[in-house]
Amino acid sequence: MLFNTMSIRARLILAFAVLLGLLFAVAAVSLQRLEGLTATTQEIVNVQARRALLAQRINQHAQTEAIVLLNLLQTPERGPRVLLYAALDEEIAASAKAVSDLDQTRLTADVQNEIDHVTDLRQRYGVLLQETVELIELEGTAKAHAYFEDRTHRVLNTLLFDTRALEAHLQQMMQSELEQLRQSGAQARQLAILLVASALVAGAVLAWFIARGIVIPVRKAVSVAQSIASGNYVMDVPVGQRDEIGALLRALRVMRDSIASREAKILRLAYVDTLTDLPNRTRFMELFEACSGEGGGALVLLDINRFAPINDALGHMVGDRLLCEIAVRIQQAAGTSNLVARLWADQYALLLRGADQATAATQMHQIIEAVRAPIMIEGQRLDIDASAGVALYPQDGANTTTLLRRAGLALNCAKRRHDSVAFGSEWDDEPAHAQLSLIGEMREALVRGEFVIYYQPKLNLAQHKITATEALIRWQHPVRGMILPMQFIPFAEQTGFIREITPWVLRQVIADAAQWHRNGLTVVPSANLSALDLLNHALVMNIQHLVTQSGLPVGQLCLEITESALMDQPELALQHLHELSAFGLKLSIDDYGTGQSSLAYVKTLPVNELKIDRAFVTGLDVTPKNAAIVRSTILLCQELGLSVVAEGAETAEELAWLTRNQCDLVQGYVVAKPMPLNEFIAWVEKFNQA
Repeated sequence: MLFNTMSIRARLILAFAVLLGLLFAVAAVSLQRLEGLTATTQEIVNVQARRALLAQRINQHAQTEAIVLLNLLQTPERGPRVLLYAALDEEIAASAKAVSDLDQTRLTADVQNEIDHVTDLRQRYGVLLQETVELIELEGTAKAHAYFEDRTHRVLNTLLFDTRALEAHLQQMMQSELEQLRQSGAQARQLAILLVASALVAGAVLAWFIARGIVIPVRKAVSVAQSIASGNYVMDVPVGQRDEIGALLRALRVMRDSIASREAKILRLAYVDTLTDLPNRTRFMELFEACSGEGGGALVLLDINRFAPINDALGHMVGDRLLCEIAVRIQQAAGTSNLVARLWADQYALLLRGADQATAATQMHQIIEAVRAPIMIEGQRLDIDASAGVALYPQDGANTTTLLRRAGLALNCAKRRHDSVAFGSEWDDEPAHAQLSLIGEMREALVRGEFVIYYQPKLNLAQHKITATEALIRWQHPVRGMILPMQFIPFAEQTGFIREITPWVLRQVIADAAQWHRNGLTVVPSANLSALDLLNHALVMNIQHLVTQSGLPVGQLCLEITESALMDQPELALQHLHELSAFGLKLSIDDYGTGQSSLAYVKTLPVNELKIDRAFVTGLDVTPKNAAIVRSTILLCQELGLSVVAEGAETAEELAWLTRNQCDLVQGYVVAKPMPLNEFIAWVEKFNQA
């Protein structure tokens, strides 16, 4: 009972203390026994081995003495025997020392008796050996040999036999004592095993008590945690005891309450737009997927026109209040049966259930009219407008992604046309998958050198010679073949990659023009600049560097710009154009007549040339309105001192009309198609010579 009331920390400390005590006892007993066994074994090895070695030495010395004596008996001369006497004395001394050392070891009584017997035999053998030697000197080797065979040899054999028996006895004693040591080691192992088993049993008992005191409360805590994980925030959490598990259960109760509160907030953030309290994009898509199968309807994207200038001029606080007011108006106009959401910024989405195209158009005009009503915020009257793109389901798509894309295209179309509402069915200009894949390949194509420059000649009608040309980029794709600019240049402008393509084009065109100038070919090439190019702060410096480095006269290069390129940051674009003009380069307005303020640009821009768009040149010989526009443009340029280029002429009748009306230059298939560099040079030289 006391164990159950202890804390988990105390239980673990007690359990591990007991286990460590038992293991320490095992280690201590085992170490003590092993030390005793080691000392005893060492003593046995040292003493018994020494005894056996001494007995062996006695035997060996006795044999050596006999061998030396036999040599003496076979040596009749006195001189050689002197040396043998010395060897014999050495062996006798060594044998006597071995007998003395063996006699000094402490042995049992029976072994001591054997040693005493061997000692007596050794002494008797020594006396007989001495007598045999004396006979050799006194009476000769023959009598000495007879004496040796009769008495000395028998004592020697007995000595050798008894020393071998003593050696065997000593070996047997050593083996017996080692066996006793092995038995003691086995007993030590049994004791160690017993202690280890006791430690394991004690550990198992302690583990069971600890597990019983921990696992059951932990299971309760796990059950609570699983319930919280499954979203059940109302289940009761056990109180628990005043230990770590109890603290855990109390922490789980606090965590349950905190998670429930935070999840409510997160759920709101995940599905509700915090500014307008409308459903956000995620919630709108979920709701649409849930109800789209019930029948047809319309998915609408509504965008506030010119919201960014209002937000920038009056501040974000006013902009946020404006968005909230617009959200209220859209909800009121759409009614409770339709779904309204705010996707992002100033873009809203509506789901008009059961609406066809006519119904959707009527409802959206009503909603936009409600949005257009003046709004007063902090004494400031705001007049706003909106555009909407409508995608019908299931006609325009079967899923939310497709419908949003179609509605987005329709919204862009409505903004371009300055209409209130446009439908996805009216807008089919969706980028093909092949074109989308080309976007990612453009950078690699530039590195691999797949882009090439084609030149389309411009015919000078007064001189009837080619005096200018337009540089047109082509993409020689290794798999898809020749790709025209309209298939990748718009995407390059959208992604900003045009800023890398244009410098490459300028380098190629300037290098080609410089080579023409050195070869005596007087043809002025023109290269196109996009809106992003005109806003590049390094544009002017880079072009000046390229022209100066190439040695090309500055008047031998023309840069073409479109009116749309001047719409974004016109002050910076105009500044760059003035700097290029001051440097001496020719400037040309491309696609003249398709913009909305052409005369204003002609008045303010430092240009040298106008290019009449092909939309007015095509069929001008049979279309009076086109003819009137082109004729008036030619007269205007003559008054302003500008050159005129008619772009896109394709028939001889169009060329004849332009010649009669004193157009300066003509570009189109009626003159020549775009050609690669080598073909272009050969064609121009041949044409001008003719």
